[in-house]
Amino acid sequence: MMKIWTVTFNDGGWHSSSLPNITVVAESSDKAKEKALDENPRYKQGYDVWVSEFKIDGYVIEVYDEKTYNREKNLEKLV
Repeated sequence: MMKIWTVTFNDGGWHSSSLPNITVVAESSDKAKEKALDENPRYKQGYDVWVSEFKIDGYVIEVYDEKTYNREKNLEKLV
């Protein structure tokens, strides 16, 4: 199952609000880190990178790719 991940980069710079981060959809934290580094190659040079799952208390977040979601919705209509 796909999950939403927040990948944070500690680039060693001074930041007035928060460290640079991006949101990624992936199956695991390792794949999220890989994807984030592929999209931001400048952070591959020894910067600290950590990954946390995006959650909202009291809610279950399910993530689908568009093709799978549409297929499942069409199947529900048929049944």
